[in-house]
Amino acid sequence: MFVCGVPKDSCEFARVLKVEQRLFGELSLPPAMAHQMFDFRPEIYAAVVGPDDSVAAYSSIYPLKKKWADAFVAGDITEPDLTTDMLLTRQDCHERSSIYIGSVVVGGSYDAITKSVLLASMFSWRVQQLHHVSVGRLSVMMTAVTKQGERMIRKFGAKQLNGGAQRKDGYAVYGREVTPRFLYRATLVMDKCLNSGLVEMDRDFVPNMCAPTLAAGALT
Repeated sequence: MFVCGVPKDSCEFARVLKVEQRLFGELSLPPAMAHQMFDFRPEIYAAVVGPDDSVAAYSSIYPLKKKWADAFVAGDITEPDLTTDMLLTRQDCHERSSIYIGSVVVGGSYDAITKSVLLASMFSWRVQQLHHVSVGRLSVMMTAVTKQGERMIRKFGAKQLNGGAQRKDGYAVYGREVTPRFLYRATLVMDKCLNSGLVEMDRDFVPNMCAPTLAAGALT
């Protein structure tokens, strides 16, 4: 049985970060800042953990303040430059905000069907996360540093916002608007891949490690 949810503690997050660093290295957040992000808003990260506590899949999303979202698209900042000060807090309204999708990763040792189930589970968990706090519309941004990422962006229907030549990391940035209609259609597709007997959903969107209470419209 796999479990999808927020990493339950710093040790589990460290395992997620180890995978992230091995795959993306200097293109990702420096480890020290990643730990600060996790302390600040652990729900930025979601992981699918296997029965042996290994990280089977994970994703990261960063709700950016408008100033920094614009700077990210322009290429003035990239993922390694992100800090907690650039993120919306739980008390900020997230409706129609800009979310940077940092990573969507599924482990390479699984067969194609299992990978599809793990990916669908992470997507379903993120949709439930949005529903939990009644966020209906937002903009998402992403970059592709692998062939798999490029395929995912195409399937997601994102359009190029800025070319790699204009951005300091050399990678183009893509984006699209996410609406309730889009989430509904995408959920129908993903539901076909879900297997409730394989992945358990941990819907603790506000982990116990997070002391602040949620305001309406906050993404957690």
